[in-house]
Amino acid sequence: MTNRHVMARKPVIFSTLGDAGGIGPEIVARSLGHPDATNGVRRLIVGPLHVFETGCQIAGVNAQLPAFTDIDEALASDSSLAFLEYNPSGLSEPETGIASAASGVCDLDVARLGADLSVQGRVDGFVFAPVNKLSLKLGGSRFEGYKAYIAEHLGVKASSAEINTIGHLWTTRVTSHVSISDVPKLVTKASVLETIRYFDRELRRFGHEDPRIAVSGLNPHNGDGGMFGLEEIDHIGPAVEEARKVCRNVDGPFPPDTVFLTAQREGYLGVVSMYHDQCQIATKLLGFDAGVTYFGGLPFPITTPAHGTAYDIAGKGVASETPMVNALKLMRRAALTAKGLPA
Repeated sequence: MTNRHVMARKPVIFSTLGDAGGIGPEIVARSLGHPDATNGVRRLIVGPLHVFETGCQIAGVNAQLPAFTDIDEALASDSSLAFLEYNPSGLSEPETGIASAASGVCDLDVARLGADLSVQGRVDGFVFAPVNKLSLKLGGSRFEGYKAYIAEHLGVKASSAEINTIGHLWTTRVTSHVSISDVPKLVTKASVLETIRYFDRELRRFGHEDPRIAVSGLNPHNGDGGMFGLEEIDHIGPAVEEARKVCRNVDGPFPPDTVFLTAQREGYLGVVSMYHDQCQIATKLLGFDAGVTYFGGLPFPITTPAHGTAYDIAGKGVASETPMVNALKLMRRAALTAKGLPA
């Protein structure tokens, strides 16, 4: 049976260890105690074997899974859980709790492998444990994060926004990692409209038909008719009206200070905010320990826990695996839905 036939039978999730000096290896190890997170799919954990073994020791996990050094053999295996030893840069035992070029190089190597296998149709989704921006930079990346690096590697030019979910609520934003002083000029009818359409499209990827989306304003009290800013009148409101021609269940703009209350009370699935902290503060208050980040705009889906490498607690065995498990569950849903299988 060929790899392609295996893939048609059961989707494969490419799962990484994350930054070797952070909590990634230990939460990956602990996630093995939640087999329901990958029910109906195959999970291939990829990275340096000794880093994974260290993570298992920290987490107190006795991992029993087949390990491979050959990619083709790993993908041909019928095991629902397997490990692929992949360490082309020769990462040695890293120092816990700090960023390093060695960890960054290793993460970038794994990113390229996962991206290549995904576009080849050999794996169906990419779940990465937390990486560190400084490690990636020291390792040679000129981008602020993993997704942008992967996009350049694949030659993908389409823009996309980060999406976060805590299960019952999804969020995205028109602007992200920019100075707050730059936000107003970046909130245009075109940028808001593009974000709404992108959000609607990606929510449907997870089986949500006609998702209800609430769009936030930018200014206090939505600008109070232009007294405190014109973005709602000139850009956000017109973008919502235009979006309704395709996305039937989009409403707004809602005042930023109550949009999440409205979403909770009236059953909106998603909220489009205008800038990073406008949505992230609310999302993390509502479900920090459950949060997952999803990256769209690529030929394949990517998920990751909505937290960082947590160097301050790395190696102490206290990191929660819940966001990692949720990232796997979300990817499982995306992979099964894409193949028309029940999720």
